[in-house]
Amino acid sequence: MNRTKQGREGPQGSVLIVTLCLLFIVAGLMITILDVASDHRQIAARQVKLDQAMYVAESGVEVAARLMESNLAAIVNSSTGATNGSGSVGPGSYTYYICRTNTSTYCIVSTGTVNGVSNGTGASNAVKRVVRLLNIYQPTYAQFALWSSNNNAVYFVTGDSFNGQVYAATELYFSGSPAFYAQLASDYGTYSGSLSTVYLADGLTLNSYQGTMADVNFNSGSSSLKTIATSSGLVVSGTTTLTFNGGTVTVITSSGTQTYTIPTTGGIIYVANSSSSGSGGYGGYGGYGGYGGYGGYGGYGSGTTYGTIYLEGGTVTGPLTVVSEGSMYIENNITYTHNPASNPNTTDALGLISQDDIWVDNGAPTSLTIDAAMIAAGTSGDGSAGSFGVSNYSTKTPTGTLTLYGGIVQQVRGAVGTENSGNVVTGYAKNYTYDSRFLTKPPPDYPTISNALTFSQWQESN
Repeated sequence: MNRTKQGREGPQGSVLIVTLCLLFIVAGLMITILDVASDHRQIAARQVKLDQAMYVAESGVEVAARLMESNLAAIVNSSTGATNGSGSVGPGSYTYYICRTNTSTYCIVSTGTVNGVSNGTGASNAVKRVVRLLNIYQPTYAQFALWSSNNNAVYFVTGDSFNGQVYAATELYFSGSPAFYAQLASDYGTYSGSLSTVYLADGLTLNSYQGTMADVNFNSGSSSLKTIATSSGLVVSGTTTLTFNGGTVTVITSSGTQTYTIPTTGGIIYVANSSSSGSGGYGGYGGYGGYGGYGGYGGYGSGTTYGTIYLEGGTVTGPLTVVSEGSMYIENNITYTHNPASNPNTTDALGLISQDDIWVDNGAPTSLTIDAAMIAAGTSGDGSAGSFGVSNYSTKTPTGTLTLYGGIVQQVRGAVGTENSGNVVTGYAKNYTYDSRFLTKPPPDYPTISNALTFSQWQESN
């Protein structure tokens, strides 16, 4: 009888199948892990390239900034302020572009490029980063609450309070507890007095250079204040009286009376010296300059009548700068129509710039308010010190308060009063508040500090 032999699957076959399945799974996992690892390597490599591109772009910004500082006059005088350049650093290259964003501010745009990483097809893409430096501007003297080339050994005392930058090229003197809520600096290497009770929000910086009065150009060449006023403002000469009437100014000279309307875009009035065939006669003493000697004659010269201004006070609406080749005398309160302390967006702004001195005159009120950024340059050559002060500070009684909203720049620091044991005896007590609007929006055509730039608002762009 024939028998049919039954076949039976051995255990070896099952093990083989399981092993093959496990091998396929492990192989798949390995391939996946290798792909993920490769992706991570590419991501890490790209991140390195992105970081490198950022460093390269920032290097382009630095090169462009140094170029602006060393060629500032050419860039400022250019109609567009535009220039560009390129270079390489480390693993990449940069291109930069400098341009003017408005009449007084500039920007730098820099692109950094490095070789990329593989995109999976055997090729590579360049990696780029773009950096912008916005709101680059030349700082003006309106950024200072108080600036003096010569501090004139006048002390900062108890009650003095400054919430804007304060600077003196010479030695600073301290007594009591004055307060400085912004940068305090001096080009001198030491100071006099004790700082133990002085409030210094940003400390004291010594050996710090911050401009010179030579930066203020009154009447020399095409960029002078006189030239600007000739083309877009008002120029008069000789002894002049100004009264502020909101959006207009009453201007009285020996030639008669006229009304100047302050443009919404900003106005400038320039009072020049005038020549005549005879002597102009004495204009009266300008007043003591605060230990600095006489302020200079108001109007004597060989056939010259100085461009002296008497400011009769009033309110100012809009942006205006007033310039004199002689001294200025403040007779009454000068205020803004819209108070910037409560309305910081107001465009009311006043600059007072004298080539000689600025004096609070003898007949000024016992308490006086001045809303303005002021410069007393002392560069006319007639012997004026270039001070802001009170003409009769040592005898003026009863005392009151001089309230200033703006800033003071002067060649030689003048005095506004005297004190004894912390108490004001004659003249005025000081209540000075810096107009912080002037840090970036000074009065029209306010002098800039040469060879100085302020950089702000760094950002990365697409």
